[in-house]
Amino acid sequence: MKRANGTGTVYKLSGRRRRPWVAAKNKVIIGYYERKTDATEALEKLSGRDLSERYNMTFAEVFEVWKAEHYQEIGEKGIEGYNRAFAVFTPLHEKKFRDLRTADFQLALDPHMQKSHSTVSKYKQLITQMSQWAIREEICTTNFAKFVRLPENVKKEKDIFTDQEIAKLEADNSETAKIVLMLIYTGMRIGELFSLPLADYHGAYVIGGEKTEAGRNRIIPIRLEGRGYFAYFAQQATGPLLLSGYTGQRRPENYRKRDYYPLLKKLGIPQKNPHCTRHTYASWARKQGMAPETLQKILGHADYSTTANIYVHTDADELIQAVENC
Repeated sequence: MKRANGTGTVYKLSGRRRRPWVAAKNKVIIGYYERKTDATEALEKLSGRDLSERYNMTFAEVFEVWKAEHYQEIGEKGIEGYNRAFAVFTPLHEKKFRDLRTADFQLALDPHMQKSHSTVSKYKQLITQMSQWAIREEICTTNFAKFVRLPENVKKEKDIFTDQEIAKLEADNSETAKIVLMLIYTGMRIGELFSLPLADYHGAYVIGGEKTEAGRNRIIPIRLEGRGYFAYFAQQATGPLLLSGYTGQRRPENYRKRDYYPLLKKLGIPQKNPHCTRHTYASWARKQGMAPETLQKILGHADYSTTANIYVHTDADELIQAVENC
């Protein structure tokens, strides 16, 4: 049946194709479809819309609409990460999204290849998700972002705190050191500890967490060695948070820069990221024979492979002993 003037056209391409049906309007191809009915439905969705306005959306315009939908599902840190990634693609902001190809995305990413694999992966994640959204909205038909190359992923073994370094922290006994030890003895993320409500402290454990569904509102046991430090801050609390009475920096990023790193330097401990406290806890737990599924729950990982591949460390003596015991 012939379509009314101005409503677009549907036609079939020759040869054997997975999506032979084409929907087009005003000489602009809207998409390729497996069935004629799918192509027809695509045109129907455009009824009453300005085709040129929709299909000529720039990278920046797609981002604004995409983020209005996606930012409702993620936290503040995730939003900050995507905003940083958006800035990376500044050269593409005013270009039509449907005209962008892999080479365009790659050219924008190449100046950032010296950064870590995980950082550049986040940049790629933005354009991949934007492309998926654009395909869903029938602005384009192919996700060219997924073909972008990333820098080589060289995994570096994360540091952990040695027994001697932990002893130095114990001996220091400052409030800053107490917080480091609280992280070591629970495996909590630094953000989880600083945002922990006093009401969620229960002596031998706390209830807290962040990031994923598996990580939120989980029971986190406190090792015996760390319970005194939690009790100390519970007594010092001046507000709703457990660390509200801490006399140092109470924002994680400020604590890290102004309290944590200066303390390590003072004690002669090689610089380690605060996340190394979490690696320390996981490695200790595995050596003590903690069940994998238990450690996974304590750390708040949805997948145990994350626990095993990233947070569990094996030293040389343990490997040698394992071989000798075979």
